[in-house]
Amino acid sequence: MNASETSATASGAAWLEGCECGECGRKYFPKRVFCTECGSRDAMRDARIEGPGKLYSHSIIHIAPKTFKVPYAVGYVDLPGDVRVLGQIFGWEDGSLEQGMEMEIGYAPIAEEPDGSIRESFVFQPRR
Repeated sequence: MNASETSATASGAAWLEGCECGECGRKYFPKRVFCTECGSRDAMRDARIEGPGKLYSHSIIHIAPKTFKVPYAVGYVDLPGDVRVLGQIFGWEDGSLEQGMEMEIGYAPIAEEPDGSIRESFVFQPRR
């Protein structure tokens, strides 16, 4: 993900930059050029996808590419507007992850590239 897909306020509240169909109101992340709900091709407009959401499913990753520190958690989070998003979960080490728990959207470094640069992306964090 790149910074243009995630935004945050000075207070740290983050949201995803997705889209919404002007015909049926269905929201998507990432952005799409047409609506898979109603088939409209000309009605997509930018939309802010905000949290909190609810954890649908998760997994703890123990084997990963060298750029990622293991273990790390990933999960599907159901956000308002019927948007389900897969992303890394931060702060999971502090307690167990449970289906249905509330998750906030954040933004954080997720990996270190071979050239030493840091890859950043949106993340989810348990709301405690």
